[in-house]
Amino acid sequence: MSDVARRAGVHAATVSRALRNDPRITPEQRARIRRVVAELGYRTNPLVAALMSTRRSGRAPAFQSTLGYITKYAPEQAVAFARNYSELIVGARDRALSQGYQIEEINLHNPAFTPRRITEILHSRGIHGLLIAPLHSVYESVDLDWTQFGAVAVGYSFGHVPVNRVSHNHFTAFGLAARNCREAGARRLGLVLQKRVHEKVKKGWVAGALLDQSEQPVADRVPPLLLDELSEQKFSAWFRRYRPEVVLGVNMTTILGWLKKLGRAVPRDTGFVSLDRRPVDRGIAGISQDYANLGRCAADFLVSLLHRNERGLPQAPVTLLVDGVWISDRTFRTRSAPQ
Repeated sequence: MSDVARRAGVHAATVSRALRNDPRITPEQRARIRRVVAELGYRTNPLVAALMSTRRSGRAPAFQSTLGYITKYAPEQAVAFARNYSELIVGARDRALSQGYQIEEINLHNPAFTPRRITEILHSRGIHGLLIAPLHSVYESVDLDWTQFGAVAVGYSFGHVPVNRVSHNHFTAFGLAARNCREAGARRLGLVLQKRVHEKVKKGWVAGALLDQSEQPVADRVPPLLLDELSEQKFSAWFRRYRPEVVLGVNMTTILGWLKKLGRAVPRDTGFVSLDRRPVDRGIAGISQDYANLGRCAADFLVSLLHRNERGLPQAPVTLLVDGVWISDRTFRTRSAPQ
């Protein structure tokens, strides 16, 4: 529109009014602007036009388009995914609806879905914007013709495609958890993770743990325990050797059972902190990643791409990091009120 305005020798707002047949623009001026539009091959973006029309009218946003919420889980994994990430799609759907967009969940696990078939299905449903939900591991992929879509991934699991994404800030989250632990008097903090999870969060938790450990006296340092699979034997050997005062990690119900077998009462003997505390984890202290907020941020990001008519993979992908929140609860004793 700015190019049209320069060629016609008018303000961009005048071009906008002329294309909307605003009576404040004379017929002669409208005709001259439309000639320039034709010469330059300018076309309005219907999504932007609808958005601006809504803003000018002050009405609630009318339906504009459908966004695809892409998952890829086998039936036996889908139930756990729905439970773990239910707040993510709720937040995304609420924010999308507030801007006139609907969200349709599409599971691409079917082996018959070729990249061409997936692209055809999405086009047939009028879907041009995609939210890629967290996948099971960094090795999972979604293959389609990316030139046809605007896309935002949630988290780092979908790592082989250079796409814009929104993620929890795992590095600063560990720092927040460590700070709360140390303010309560804990000196020896021990991180326990599966390697699959370690890779899925782009090693952010371990990076935060190593920085925290480097700032402590050598006698108080506890090396992170990274496991191919959760192993009670390896955990018990690590715990007996390093005697952490607080255990941090995920899959906390399993680890709680192991601590009980070791004769450690939580939180009297050993504190217990989850780095991914969910609403169902009542009684467990830790970091809430606030999946509803992640969903809202991802929907905002995707809608902004569509309004700018940005399709395909970006040359310089952008990652938006969202901080978590510390939740104090029964598995960790604090000396003062929660921060």
